[in-house]
Amino acid sequence: MSCCDRMAFDLNQVCELHRDRAACPDAMIAEVRGGFGLYVRTGENGYGSSVIEIGFCPWCGTALAPIGKIDLSLLPSDDD
Repeated sequence: MSCCDRMAFDLNQVCELHRDRAACPDAMIAEVRGGFGLYVRTGENGYGSSVIEIGFCPWCGTALAPIGKIDLSLLPSDDD
């Protein structure tokens, strides 16, 4: 889902230097479980190791869907 041309450009860009979008400093937006967030570049070499959820498009201001919840029951337990 792209609310505007700029959002579509960011989500669809392909970097020749970085295979993973999270590693590319030109990629700003991550699509996560149906919602959107800004990459937080805290990982090694500026890798976007996490995201912070955004509620509105940073370019056109359209309200965005929230990031969906994680079903914790699907995660492995400490006993596994």
